[in-house]
Amino acid sequence: MPTNDDDRNAMRLPIASLYKHWITADAVRSRMPLETKAPDDMPPALVEEAQKWSQVQTMAVFYGLFYVVIEGYRALGLKDEAIDALLEANDYETRLRRFRNAVFHYQEDPFDKRLIEFLDAGGSEHWGKALYEAFEKFFEKVLPIREIVARLRADERTKS
Repeated sequence: MPTNDDDRNAMRLPIASLYKHWITADAVRSRMPLETKAPDDMPPALVEEAQKWSQVQTMAVFYGLFYVVIEGYRALGLKDEAIDALLEANDYETRLRRFRNAVFHYQEDPFDKRLIEFLDAGGSEHWGKALYEAFEKFFEKVLPIREIVARLRADERTKS
């Protein structure tokens, strides 16, 4: 058990690094619903298809980045009941790893089977959402995020 603030902070550093990866994935996730910019003279049907394709590609990047969080969680030997239950519940984690590899390594086939096997797995979207939320709660529990945000806000108010 940590005996002082320095020990506690040293223990948090690897988790803070993992949180940085979660924030990166979260930033991409937040862009999924954004509209794609298109020329004014582009036919509406084409704009709609471009929008769908952009959202699918953004989702693919999010899932690939999100797998890095799972990978880091495993590498650090972290434990959380909710996260562990989701990771052990089925083979989604393996499928997501393969999905990530297909996204972030060049593939000759634009519809590589590893992309499809994760997306077509029944319940994968719900699993991903539940795991995302479990990680969010985990980080809020183990890192002083709210305190840091409050301190930063207070610092900004004193500067004004």
